[in-house]
Amino acid sequence: MMQLLKSKNFGFVFFHPFLLSLVIIVGTSSRKFLFFPPEFSDIIIFALSVLATALILFKLGLFFFNHDERKAGAFSSCSLVFIFFYFDFFHGLFGIKIIYGFIYGFLFQKFHIVLLFLGIIFLGPVIIFLKRTKSKLGQLTRFLNLFFFLILIFEISKIFLDNEFLVTVDNEKNEKIIFSENNPKRDIYYLVMDSYTSSGSLKKYWNYDNKELVDFLIAKGFFIAEKSKCNYNSTPFSILSILSMSYLNINNYEEGQKVHISKVFEMIRQSNVVRTLSDNGYAIANLSLFDLMDTRAYYADPYYHKISLFDRSVFHLAAEKLGISSERKLFKNLSKVNYKIIDQVPSTKKNINPLFCYAHPMMPHELFFFDELGNKMPDEYALNSDDKEKKYLKQLKYTNKLLMDAVETILGNSKIQPVIIIQGDHGFRYLDKIDYTNSLKNQKQYSTRIFFLATR
Repeated sequence: MMQLLKSKNFGFVFFHPFLLSLVIIVGTSSRKFLFFPPEFSDIIIFALSVLATALILFKLGLFFFNHDERKAGAFSSCSLVFIFFYFDFFHGLFGIKIIYGFIYGFLFQKFHIVLLFLGIIFLGPVIIFLKRTKSKLGQLTRFLNLFFFLILIFEISKIFLDNEFLVTVDNEKNEKIIFSENNPKRDIYYLVMDSYTSSGSLKKYWNYDNKELVDFLIAKGFFIAEKSKCNYNSTPFSILSILSMSYLNINNYEEGQKVHISKVFEMIRQSNVVRTLSDNGYAIANLSLFDLMDTRAYYADPYYHKISLFDRSVFHLAAEKLGISSERKLFKNLSKVNYKIIDQVPSTKKNINPLFCYAHPMMPHELFFFDELGNKMPDEYALNSDDKEKKYLKQLKYTNKLLMDAVETILGNSKIQPVIIIQGDHGFRYLDKIDYTNSLKNQKQYSTRIFFLATR
């Protein structure tokens, strides 16, 4: 990259492709720290990849433009922006309903083909202009140098000046809870169906009557909390609140966006409910995406773990299409994990110690691997984002069947009536009628009513 800093005339020295590369490296890496801090080796690989891409583009520019450094630099920077901010363009463009609807209805849903075509249309005139212009591009070069330098300073300052929002539990119960010696400690099965929407919302938005599951559970002695709602639209926040038996200090969407999620995972690991049960002799069976005390998570949630540093770039699109991205592997693994979790719940009781079993399958949450009969759908179906509402309902129906089978087996195997809690952590997030970013705590506008059930 030192070649980018060389020029015969220092007054026109250009290094904006190098500055832009640093902007990409610093901005992307710092953004990832809000989820799970990437490995140092991953950052190094990403940084080298960005710098290598910039150098290759610069070399191509020299070839196209007869070794004119400033023209090669302008070509390199334009190409870098498109390559490494590809998905920003994607979500920005297709987040416009009119454009989305047109491509969905008239261009066979070929969103990536359309965007790549638009990229070619943009870069084509740039290449033609640079090829034909007689200008030395001095003013443009100085502007790009200054512009990307300021952006880099801004990205670096965000690391030091952006205030991380520290999540706290409002009124966590710290006093010791003593179980009565006169009553046996009952096994507790805590089953969280990720993204399970309430029966009321299913009726309102899907015109689906959830009567079969509700009637089954009532017949088994369950209490149905029909009016309950979740307080947060994110899994880690909901579970931390529940396992702390209190609200969190998050009041709006903006605060939630500034939280280091990895720290929330650590708070869940040491949460009050888990500590209390462990202190009272309960064995912990962990079939969830969170660590609980000394028990490791059963699986890595692809929405919060191993998120690639390349996830905004064209390289991520290529890896997705080839089926070799780390996220794709984690997503595809969910189809096996989801079924295994529910299937193993009844067999988690191993000894005479009372049991706390926390099972948290990623169902009926996307990805939609199953139809309503439990048939495993092709990966193309599951990984395709079209028709989410229809696919969600089908997978929910199959989730109901698995739940009923699990409850039947648990009750049949239990000598003492267990406590069984079934609930959702949040609802379906993709209804066009609802603004999902308006609030975290005031859930009146959300279709996120918790489906909460417990034995008497």
